[in-house]
Amino acid sequence: MCETRFDIQKIEGDFYNVGAPENNVDSIINVIIGDIASAKVKIDRSDRSFPASVAIKIEHNMLNTKRRIVLRYKSYSSHIERAYFLAEQNIINGKQSAMELLNEMYCNSLEKYEIDSFEPDIAQVRQHADEIISDVIKQLRKFVYNSANVTQYKEQVEIGLSVVVAHAFVECCVLENPNNATN
Repeated sequence: MCETRFDIQKIEGDFYNVGAPENNVDSIINVIIGDIASAKVKIDRSDRSFPASVAIKIEHNMLNTKRRIVLRYKSYSSHIERAYFLAEQNIINGKQSAMELLNEMYCNSLEKYEIDSFEPDIAQVRQHADEIISDVIKQLRKFVYNSANVTQYKEQVEIGLSVVVAHAFVECCVLENPNNATN
């Protein structure tokens, strides 16, 4: 992470050095990542096949270098579904809120690449698909680390970030749904 330092010579008046209030709020995504992190997962690196619908989504969006996050998701898929199920039981609209946040991050990323987020041009999405996924992960990382309930270990957070974004891809909240294609 990058930080900015200031050299303040003289302070006059009241000065309050407190963190931003949004850093003191728990995040649903962090609950999901915490559940994923605590799951016992057996990863089979030799099984590199995808279900047909996921393979079609990868091909439709021309995802290349970021396909590997979908492989990671495959290992955690039942655990993330369980984590969302638990979030739904404990947080009103937990999964929906998390998916809306991820879709908003996707739309923000589209706009960074000057792609209309209301009616995305699939050719432009395809051209930037890997960068868009990377950007969504970057936005989510910042969001997660600025929340009050960050998972204890950085490695778990990093795995959770890619699994959550891959799940959002599979659920068509990030990148485009081939069933909605006009070309």
